[in-house]
Amino acid sequence: MAITTERLPRSRVALEIEVAPERVEASMNKAARRLSERVRIPGFRPGKAPRPIVERHLGRGALLQEALEELIPGIYNEALASEQIDAIDQPEFDLKSTEPLVVSATVPVRPSVDLKEYAALRAPAPETAVTEEQVLETLTSIRRRYATLEPVDRAVGWNDRVRADVTVSVDGQAEPHVEEDAEFSLREGGIVSLPGFSERVIGLERGGPYQIEFALPEDFGGPELAGKQASYTVTIHEVKQEVLPELDDEFARSLDEGFESFAGLETRVRSDLAEELERQARERYHDEIVDLLVATATMDYPDVLVEREVDRLIDRESNHASHTQEGLQRWLETIGRTLDDVRDELREAADLAVRRSLVLAELVDAETLEVTDEQVDEEIGRLVEQLTGPEAEASRESAARQLVDTPEGRTSIRNQLLTRAAIERLEEICKQAEGAEAGASARRGSRRRRGRAAEDAEAGESEAPEVTSDDAPAAEAQTAPGTADGS
Repeated sequence: MAITTERLPRSRVALEIEVAPERVEASMNKAARRLSERVRIPGFRPGKAPRPIVERHLGRGALLQEALEELIPGIYNEALASEQIDAIDQPEFDLKSTEPLVVSATVPVRPSVDLKEYAALRAPAPETAVTEEQVLETLTSIRRRYATLEPVDRAVGWNDRVRADVTVSVDGQAEPHVEEDAEFSLREGGIVSLPGFSERVIGLERGGPYQIEFALPEDFGGPELAGKQASYTVTIHEVKQEVLPELDDEFARSLDEGFESFAGLETRVRSDLAEELERQARERYHDEIVDLLVATATMDYPDVLVEREVDRLIDRESNHASHTQEGLQRWLETIGRTLDDVRDELREAADLAVRRSLVLAELVDAETLEVTDEQVDEEIGRLVEQLTGPEAEASRESAARQLVDTPEGRTSIRNQLLTRAAIERLEEICKQAEGAEAGASARRGSRRRRGRAAEDAEAGESEAPEVTSDDAPAAEAQTAPGTADGS
């Protein structure tokens, strides 16, 4: 074979393969024998008709097609090996000529990533502080768990609980939605039924029916709801006001959480708020510094990685309904969207996930980060305890461990721990003072990704992109074979 290659944008390689005539003839002879076994040719037993007879009976085109179905995958795989091309998905073939036989193939290959001078990246960590307003909101939320409701003879106000018959219809929908004796609480900033409904119930008296009409926001929901006119018929049967318990020592002791006084409850609230704010701030900071790494890096990656990530997002959004065509179709009907619409909507997020994962995978390599078997075991133990509780029966713990501690599960957990290690290392770098040395970084510069990711890994439900030292946006993105199957 004569092979020429050309590197294309989006991590693709174009191959042009010219096959020697004698090899084509050998494939044609084999094809003739196969066809003579499957097609009845008058005067010959199955498999015994000579090639000229088969070719005259079926036509040269049919014979060539049969030959190419076996020949093309073989020459393609030989070309990959000869040119040391690391394909990550099936190629697109084009038959350029038959005499001589010239086949072109365009195949996606592993991405290339250059992190540039990532050790010089700096981003100050955010500071958090608990406000009095946040403390008051949390205490109010706790009081509401123990509130009592008292009927009142007045107009509806915020924080009231209303019992009513409600009928709602939206332009374009065939049937209205009807609820009798529906009960709902009205909170400022909250949504009951559809945006705008709560605000229009405020001020209404018991009785009715009231007619309420308004336009939904242009950015609300999908096209079946956005900007449409909503029409309500509401009959109010009862209005109840919320009576909150007093914030005092007696209330704190009634919670049965060991508080001796209100001061102890308030201290716990402040501590929990501080911890939660710190967690949220750190998550935002991690996104910020990973996106900073993305912005400073250069990379080239194939579209197939983005499309695989779109598949993963659809699987997550549909709660795994996409595992079957019927389930996917039912989910699409439920949300009132087409598959193309959903894929287009998710593609930007998928592209960002791919970029984040690629730079983190490169950072794992550059910093020579590793995860030991002992660390994987510790994480499995933590997950098992999370599933069963700290004092679970041995049989229940064993069953949970069998679910988690599988080859696929261990690979997924290892990838997640590598992701965590990469982000923590990036955090160390970015938090340093300006001008400080980030420490020796083992390898830098542009290079082609090496090796293969764990092909059997499952990405699970983690929001963070999974990382291996071999690359990929999520473990599923690495399962494609590098060889053709003729399809």
